[in-house]
Amino acid sequence: MHGLLHLSLQQSVLSVTTYFSFYQSIFHNKNTTMKRILLLSACLLAGRCSFAKSPSESWHQQNHLLLIENKGQITDQNGHPRSDIQFRMETPEVNVLIGNASLHYQWQQHDAINTKDIQSLLNKKSNTYRMDVSLVGANPDASVIKEGTQPYFEKYYLAHLGLNGTIAHSYSKVTYQNVYPDIDWVIYANRDANGAEVLKYDFVVHPGGNAALIQLKYEGSTSLKLNEDGSLQAFTPMGNIKEQAPYSYSINENTKTTVSSEFQLKNNVLSFKLAAYKGTLIIDPSLEWATYYGGAGFDLGTVLTCDNSGHVYVTGASWMSMDIATVGSYQYTNAGDFDAFLAKFDSDGNRLWATYYGGPTLDYSFGLACDQHDRVYISGITLSTTGISTAGSAQATYAGGGGDDYLARFDSSGSLIWATYCGSSGDEYNGLCAADEFGHVYLTGYTTGNDNIYSNGHQSTNGGGPKDAFLVQYDTSGIKQWGTFYGGSGDDQGDGVACDRLGFVYMEGHTNSASAISTSGSHQPANGGGFDDFLVKFNSAGVRQWATYYGGTADENNGNMRPVACDKNNNVYISGQTPSTTGIATSGSYQSASGGGTDAFLVKFNSAGTRTWGTYYGGSGNENGGSIACDLSNNIFWCGFTTSTDSIATPGSHQTTFGGGQDDVFLTKFDESGNQIFGTYYGGNSLDEGIAVGFDNIGNAYISGGTASPNNIATPGSFSTTYAGGIAVFLAKFCTSVNAISLNGPDSICANSTQLYTTTAIAGADGYIWTIPAGWSGASDSNSISVTSNGTGGQITVKVIRCDTSTALQFNVYVRPVLPAVITANGFVLSTVNTHTSYQWFFNGQIINGAQNPTYTVTQNGNYTVVVTNPGGCTDTSDVFAISNVVAIQNVEQLKNSIQIYPNPANSILNILSPVALNINITGMDGRVFINKDNVKAIDISNLSNGVYMIRFTDKDGHFIKTEKFTKLSL
Repeated sequence: MHGLLHLSLQQSVLSVTTYFSFYQSIFHNKNTTMKRILLLSACLLAGRCSFAKSPSESWHQQNHLLLIENKGQITDQNGHPRSDIQFRMETPEVNVLIGNASLHYQWQQHDAINTKDIQSLLNKKSNTYRMDVSLVGANPDASVIKEGTQPYFEKYYLAHLGLNGTIAHSYSKVTYQNVYPDIDWVIYANRDANGAEVLKYDFVVHPGGNAALIQLKYEGSTSLKLNEDGSLQAFTPMGNIKEQAPYSYSINENTKTTVSSEFQLKNNVLSFKLAAYKGTLIIDPSLEWATYYGGAGFDLGTVLTCDNSGHVYVTGASWMSMDIATVGSYQYTNAGDFDAFLAKFDSDGNRLWATYYGGPTLDYSFGLACDQHDRVYISGITLSTTGISTAGSAQATYAGGGGDDYLARFDSSGSLIWATYCGSSGDEYNGLCAADEFGHVYLTGYTTGNDNIYSNGHQSTNGGGPKDAFLVQYDTSGIKQWGTFYGGSGDDQGDGVACDRLGFVYMEGHTNSASAISTSGSHQPANGGGFDDFLVKFNSAGVRQWATYYGGTADENNGNMRPVACDKNNNVYISGQTPSTTGIATSGSYQSASGGGTDAFLVKFNSAGTRTWGTYYGGSGNENGGSIACDLSNNIFWCGFTTSTDSIATPGSHQTTFGGGQDDVFLTKFDESGNQIFGTYYGGNSLDEGIAVGFDNIGNAYISGGTASPNNIATPGSFSTTYAGGIAVFLAKFCTSVNAISLNGPDSICANSTQLYTTTAIAGADGYIWTIPAGWSGASDSNSISVTSNGTGGQITVKVIRCDTSTALQFNVYVRPVLPAVITANGFVLSTVNTHTSYQWFFNGQIINGAQNPTYTVTQNGNYTVVVTNPGGCTDTSDVFAISNVVAIQNVEQLKNSIQIYPNPANSILNILSPVALNINITGMDGRVFINKDNVKAIDISNLSNGVYMIRFTDKDGHFIKTEKFTKLSL
């Protein structure tokens, strides 16, 4: 097997991912005989011996499962701290202790209390039962990463914790790295099919990891059973655990592949049988929070957006519902019939403020925009003649007909700044808005009238059909700058508007007109049949740049749900839905053929109007194309709804199966090349329709719409966890994993050198995981790492921890060899053993000016080093070479002149005249040594043969002075 395998094990308390995914359901067994185990006390299991809970206790009590760290509060029955336990998770049925590559499940039951007698109460017993699940052969000391710090904490005052006690924080996820080689163990809480929080753990097998090493040994269960559906049940006297059959998949080069997997049980040890796979496995996205909003009547979230501070705004329409507006808001009560609403939440799902907006009749909001100065705009349609516009606005009065559009500006605190009608004597509908970076606000929709719209725009009159699209530009003060009709002799509707970073504006809609829509040479200059979508680009002065149809032989539509968006590179995307089997997708796209029924579609154009790619998205049922939004990394979030039970969700996503009922929301994410990153259902057993999607500045995705489902929608502890009836708004936040963008640093370094490597900081990242070549040193959990190399190269990788752990970004580094600098001495002359490109000599750590040759003659006692440079630019510094008792050069020269030998030639005795004692060495001309004596002034040479010899003089410390010749002659 190759690549990264993710095994997910989940309970109602477990999950397996290539991703393996299996769920454990814990059933409380009330009718079995209780067995008392005395190994662990209640203090060990619950860690509750004298502690104070945080003010967030109520938050924890709302069915939140938390991983509470062990800060010394967990002890055995003798009060000794249990350092082998790192975390505790409490569920209503069982406590789970985690540590040393093991899970300890402990059930606890108490004798019934049926007396008020104190002594009888003191004699009551607590009965416990424990089952252990250990990872066979795993690393008990695996490093742990804690993620998702939660508000809840516990403070303990125990004798061994000191006077100030200790605080145990809680987390939503922990990761044990390399619990097996190249295999991580991830433990966290997740939702089961009924929306309840459950314990889940994953095994993530990185490239090089061997999934066959993963073995779970069950100890303490009375029996284990593999069921026909592939699940496992573990039975105990006090409760049972069920592990659903594993689900596995791999990802290789953006291709997701399901991997066949099943449990194997032998001698109480559970393992996994997997088919061959390769690639990388990622679970995405994770639901952070979700809430109902309104309900009992009819409430619908139609658009959402985020400001620069990460707050999320949602707007829509509400009828006969409570708890929509906050006290003190601009409009606290519904003025009659449907009213629009605008609500602001923080990134944690707390409502900050909310207001109605409307008059005595029907008012909807279909548009929402927030500019870079956090000015908030809403737009929509209204039949109300009062309660809409502000005095002095561009159009202060209702123009008549069956409805006008409106545009209103609020500040970030919810105060209305101005509002205007936009309408004619006919009907105006849709009413969607967008704001650019240059102080322009745009409103689009459609009209049946021929007045009050045009002002210095592209098309001055209605095209003659039953409806024309329109586009109007306002400034931030609400003053109308220009307006244009857009349409031919057919039915033309403006369904969406978006602005790029250069100040151009795009209007998207649908039409059955055969003329006045496209420009010559555009992608599709003619209508393909029936209704087609259209896309038109204007500059900020209202001059059309280009326009195109988009569609096949059947009808394309996109609804009024923000089906157009621009990325940061000024490309433009449109979405919609179609039954057409041609004219939609490009060859080789994510889904090049229709899945059946009506499919959603997504298309990318560059700023010149050239189609880059197009894809279907859908299964055998029907899909509504919904809304799109482009994040800061040019990824496209896409939300709609579907009746398909296939081809929607990616393996390991938040909700992989259709929730039931009429339809489910879908949320999917594509990269700018048209590759799907993930897809998920979101919905319960009734109607669920996704209408709005947006993102914040750190890449979290938000969706909104309407739901009639009482399950699978809200998360515990959210703003509103209970379905109130009717159609309710939902608002959900998904955290999506983000890959490292770049890895910066040299691709070749010198052996034993230290270098800094960095990756672009990811907003909202919880940390970074670095790996470096074997033998190198360095560690970091930030977006930079300082490493010291050894003599071999290898691969540096970095992963981003955010919601989940991203795939690794890899960087190969070559290590250039370094010839070592080694000093040798010949008398007073120092040199290096190897040949190098350059040299610099140092004395006592200070540079010796001009000493840049391969040799250096010492002149004084001290410590000498040399720094050498090799051909590859790598340097090395020698060890210190110590010199002592140096004879100064001038003294040596004087001594040379003072030394004489006589007679020469000589036959028996050679005399030495010198002011100091000398050591001598006499050799033949061939270098053969004949005499070696210390501290001499005369030498007996009578035994030497006749000939010429060399005599070498050194001082008493071995320092060389000079060499002379002499001749031996016989008598």
